[in-house]
Amino acid sequence: MGKVYFHVDVNSAFLSWSALKALREGSAVDLRTIPAVVGGDEEKRHGVVLAKSLPAKKYGVRTGESLFAARAKCPGLTVVAPDFDWYVQNSKALIRILGDYSPDIEQYSIDEAFLDMTGTEALFGPVLETAHAIRSRVRRELGFTVNIGVAPNRLLAKMASDFEKPDKVHLLLPEDVPRRLWPLPAGELFGVGPSAVKRLNDLGLYTIGDVANARRQMLVEVFGARGATLWNYANGREGDPVTKQETKDNSYGNSVTLPQDLNAPAEADATLLALCESVGGRLRMDGRTARVVTVQLVDNACRRKSHQVTLENPTNSTDVLYRTARALLRQAWPARPVRLVGVTAERTGTDNFEQLDLFSDPGRRAKQEKLDRAADALRARFGEDAVLRAKLLQPDEKAAAPRALGAAKARDKRRESGGE
Repeated sequence: MGKVYFHVDVNSAFLSWSALKALREGSAVDLRTIPAVVGGDEEKRHGVVLAKSLPAKKYGVRTGESLFAARAKCPGLTVVAPDFDWYVQNSKALIRILGDYSPDIEQYSIDEAFLDMTGTEALFGPVLETAHAIRSRVRRELGFTVNIGVAPNRLLAKMASDFEKPDKVHLLLPEDVPRRLWPLPAGELFGVGPSAVKRLNDLGLYTIGDVANARRQMLVEVFGARGATLWNYANGREGDPVTKQETKDNSYGNSVTLPQDLNAPAEADATLLALCESVGGRLRMDGRTARVVTVQLVDNACRRKSHQVTLENPTNSTDVLYRTARALLRQAWPARPVRLVGVTAERTGTDNFEQLDLFSDPGRRAKQEKLDRAADALRARFGEDAVLRAKLLQPDEKAAAPRALGAAKARDKRRESGGE
């Protein structure tokens, strides 16, 4: 195939991991074998379904719906609270196994990762045999199952991993796209959410094949630059990267080229917040904090400018990163309109202490950490739009809001870009 990518996706991750924890603690029942979901507070009857078992799915329980609605469909439903620390442990155990097969791993979310397996046949044998070996090893050593998509690009690998589940390996080649992808509903195309489905349907496009065979320019006129990406995806091609994402031992950064030039710092605040959400989430995923925050700007004459500051205390808080970056943005704003905004967190480590003063609220930091962690888990499971800050919903923001950033993250690459 030339290039070879694996997309490894944990089957019903939160539910599977919660089931393993219950069994480890002495439960006689495997949550995966009964109608069960991971969700909010059962006593207060609020929250949403984060993950469901196959028996719960047979009752019509859907990921993302309210627990109240889920219980109405399945009165005997078992609801367990999420345990994010436990989920992170399992996620890291999975990544350790994957590291035995490729040094080139991109963890896309808490329960899925891409592996560049190009050229590994000499080490491990045929790629499909290697994929099955990884699948079997994860089940044997970690106790949960994964689907693995195998393809010559990351997009097709991810689409392939969504085929029949659980505990399967699927190969998807470009020549298979018309037969295997085009008959699927447009909503199953990666990056297409409910609002995009409605707009596509309004255009008379109902399947992935309809999108693939539509006029590319028409999609661009309706969706902007994202239209070209959807057309590429529907044809099995990875679109051109919009963002640049970088993770090094001591640096976590993300930047985005804006859909239109910005004339004032306030116009970039929504984009800045979305970037800080991304950087902060990746820091938290890796259990790291940063001491230095840098904001980079590129104006419409392609001149780059940056400002940075060293924090008094290391942090991975989205709120702290954003407040710091917002102040830096105003210090660095150039005379000409801005076309690119970036945020980098540097000098990272695993320390997470904070020196409090007499006027500090010790409960605020703990509350913010819980909020960040909960938001990370929801975004990992349901996508970048699952939790949005009010700032990102303001209609007058001209910057690339979180949907643009979220869609772009699917195309982020380690060096050049970056459902169950």
